[in-house]
Amino acid sequence: MIARLIVLVLLTSCASGFVVKVDTDDSFSAAKYKDFQIFMPDPFRVESDEEENPIRINRIAKALASSLVQLGLDQNDKSPLKISFSVKEKERYKQINSSHFFYGFRNDPFSYRFYANDFPPINYLSVKFFDQDLNRVVWYANMRINSTSLDDQNLANEIIAQMLSKYPGSS
Repeated sequence: MIARLIVLVLLTSCASGFVVKVDTDDSFSAAKYKDFQIFMPDPFRVESDEEENPIRINRIAKALASSLVQLGLDQNDKSPLKISFSVKEKERYKQINSSHFFYGFRNDPFSYRFYANDFPPINYLSVKFFDQDLNRVVWYANMRINSTSLDDQNLANEIIAQMLSKYPGSS
């Protein structure tokens, strides 16, 4: 219980880092769906900004399935509601200005060095609900995350629970 409280404090301590952004299609009705099917990303597909760690993929899928069951949906391989997710990494634009140059002991402008860690990447977890009958995405959630938080199943569960707390009908 204490560990769960610590996780919740960590998740809510940085409001800008854990804001869930949601978008909903006009034809979406949460009451229409009674079951779901999860589609996991292919861990062997190599793209520069897509998560390829298969263990993290399994953690996210497990957390999604568990949270959706708690919302009252059943997992069914023939469901028209297809749920997919991805972890994306977005590079910050590197703008060179005087604050990123550090001068040597003699204030020599040629002895500067640029710190690559000034621009760490921004990671996003997105979840998409695709209605096969309508042939379009009907609900979408996106959240900025620290990718290492997906290295622990309990944290992955909390992140997914926070995302799905924005799902209509969830309390």
